[in-house]
Amino acid sequence: MECVIDTSVLVDYILIDSELHEKAKEGLERIDNGFLPSVVVEELVHVLERLKFDKKVISEKIGEVLDTYEVLSIGENEILEAKDIIMKESVSFKKFNDKLILSTAKREDLPLFTFDEGLVDECKANGIKPFVIT
Repeated sequence: MECVIDTSVLVDYILIDSELHEKAKEGLERIDNGFLPSVVVEELVHVLERLKFDKKVISEKIGEVLDTYEVLSIGENEILEAKDIIMKESVSFKKFNDKLILSTAKREDLPLFTFDEGLVDECKANGIKPFVIT
């Protein structure tokens, strides 16, 4: 299975004591080819830094992510689409990263694996199949 992966899944996979750790692990094991919009790597680093992970551990996690998944560039089309979605929905630009991830999944025509319920709803509204672990 091919799938675009959201930051929420990677964070819950890394945080072994997370209540969603097992679901993240199960879902990631079912993905043969995983793709990360470049903003996901940035968000992951930011979250791990905020959680006070050691620099060496963050560096190792970046290496693991790059060895395991293909990083997808975000281009002008995805930026413009994310902006348009925000304007159409009248939501804050705080959601811009989510819209970039959504736009990238749409461009690649792949399901999006996320634990963000709002993003799951947006997938459905934008013709993107969410990858859900129940």
